[in-house]
Formats: sequence, C-alpha cells, structure tokens
Amino acid sequence: MSNQSRREALRAQQLAQAEAARRKRVMTVVAIVTAVVVLVGGGGLLIYLNRDSISPSGGTAAMAPPNANADQSGIIVNPGKAKPGAPVVVVYQDYQCPWCKTFDLALGPKLLAKAEAGEITLEYHTMTFLDSNLRNDASTRAGIAAACADVVGAYAAYHDVIYANQPQSEGIGYSDQNLRNAFAAQAGITGDKLVQFQRCYDSKATAAFVKGTNEKAGRAGVTGTPTYFLNGKDVTKQLNYQDPSSLDRVLATA
Repeated sequence: MSNQSRREALRAQQLAQAEAARRKRVMTVVAIVTAVVVLVGGGGLLIYLNRDSISPSGGTAAMAPPNANADQSGIIVNPGKAKPGAPVVVVYQDYQCPWCKTFDLALGPKLLAKAEAGEITLEYHTMTFLDSNLRNDASTRAGIAAACADVVGAYAAYHDVIYANQPQSEGIGYSDQNLRNAFAAQAGITGDKLVQFQRCYDSKATAAFVKGTNEKAGRAGVTGTPTYFLNGKDVTKQLNYQDPSSLDRVLATA
C-alpha cells in the first residue's frame, strides 16, 4: 500500500471514530434530558397528588373535621345515629365561657345520651368572641384542638375534657401544653392517633373551620353563649341548668 493510500485509510478511520464519539455524546445528552423530564414530571405529579394534605410550610393542610355538618357551621356529635325525623339540637358555645361550662355539665350528659340513642341530632357550634373580650386566643386554640380531636374520632370526649379543665378565673385560658398533651391524654387519644392529633393542632389545620363556625354563628344572629336551638328555634330561656329535666320538657315540644 502506498503512503497516499495509508494516509487516506487513516483519515477514514479518524473520521469514523469522531462520528462514533459524536453519536455517543448525543445519546448521553438525550438520556440525561429524559431522566430530568421524568424526575421533574414525576415530582410535579407527586406534589399535585399531595397538595390537599401538605401545606406550603410543610405542615398539614387546612381541613374541615370529618363530622362537620353540611354548611360547616358546627360538628355533629352523633353522625349517622339519629333516627329519621329526630329533632336537631344545636349548641352555640365558647370554650372560655363559664356559663357554657355550667350548662354543659348539667345538660351535656343527657344530650349526649339522647344523641347516642339516636333520639336527637346533636351539633356543637364553636364561637371565639371571648378571645377579643379577654385579650387572648384561648377560645380559638381550644376550638382548633376540639376539631382536631374530631379528626381522630374523639370529639365528644375531648369536648368534655376542655370544660372539665376550664380555669376558675376567666381569662387565664388554656395552654398549648394542656390542649396538645394533657387534654389529649385525658380524652384517650394515644399512639398514632395522638401523633395525628398533635400534627393537626401544631399546624392549625382546623383554624379556618373554627373561624368559619364563629362567623356563621354571628350571621345566624347568635350574640352570646351558651345558646341552644331546637329545630332552628332558640330555646335557651326554657332551659335551667339547675333543673336538667327542663331539657326533657323542651325536647317534648319537638
């Protein structure tokens, strides 16, 4: 083979190697781009699928308690248990209200028993107006905690615990330690449910719901607590905390 022929052969070999290297680079770039697209796309899908359960701050997203009534103005204590045609009892309350505690201790057990028996539908509508009166936020935080207790199926028990531990002096309020830990323990919230409850409380996941119940109560014309409604009628003045049987007489009118 002549020198000219060898040079041409070498040149052809070099061109072939260069083309092979170019193709390899192209394939590498394509593979990288494809991987990035899949990763970003998958991540975007993951974020989309979870956007209802994860807030931008990384906490639990805003939620309504599972047993909220249709217009989210309150929580139904006995969902699905009321017999057809059973009267609806609505209690407007503020967890810092001393009279709310007095009436609840007197009438609450009877109301709960009738609710469990399916004789009534029982709803609690939480208000928070005492926060501004007492210059704290204990009513709101207690409402958030009670709604979070509903998330883990312990609303009625937690509701009772709040009132059982209401400070004797109005305005002291409830500490986060009590609402988050002590009250949960007393209400029987433990294990995974305690973790879920505390995550809900820490992130204030039910805050918007509680704000809404307070606003809806105001729009319903409720200006004080406790206020009791029976089938949409205010029956508060007919109830006597010193005579729990007054509740039976009121319910009989339904």
